[in-house]
Amino acid sequence: MINLKEFFSKIQKGNLNKNILNLVIFGFIGIAFILVGSFFSNSTEKEQKMQEEKNALETQNFKNTDYEAKIQYELKEILSSIEGVGDVDIMITVENEGESEIAYSKNETQNVTKEKDDQGGERVTDQKQISNTPVMSNADSGNSPFVVKESMPEISGIIVVADGAKNPEIKYQLSQAVQTALGLPSHKVVIYARGE
Repeated sequence: MINLKEFFSKIQKGNLNKNILNLVIFGFIGIAFILVGSFFSNSTEKEQKMQEEKNALETQNFKNTDYEAKIQYELKEILSSIEGVGDVDIMITVENEGESEIAYSKNETQNVTKEKDDQGGERVTDQKQISNTPVMSNADSGNSPFVVKESMPEISGIIVVADGAKNPEIKYQLSQAVQTALGLPSHKVVIYARGE
């Protein structure tokens, strides 16, 4: 086996066979490519991971904000993309805050006691005990009740103010879009043109 110090001294002096020298040079170049390639793939993987985390955060933010803000954001995005509409502002009113139905663990016990006395009388005691305990689930932030069903707030009306609503055709399209998107009757949707 060749000693590394001797090997590098031969390279410096030029006393090494050209084929071996070329092989060593190509080896170093190959190692350099591998190192550079792994550096760039790690940076793109890091960028991808950061983008995924950002998207997850935005999704989580929508989950944490109220239902009205989410609907307003989505409606504003879709309505402003309709040709001729221009800038859009939206106000939503809701009738309630929605409801969450949580799961309960029901524990029922019944105890029946029959007693007879010396004179032939009989007494029956019936005790029934029912207890409902909320089912808890482990979440990131600790224990929280397990939600079986969750209903969203009921929308009672929407006002849309748009730049292009001066045009009756645009006004009609906006009204139809809101009614279709939210399943609302026409009397709950009002469209106004933006004042100057």
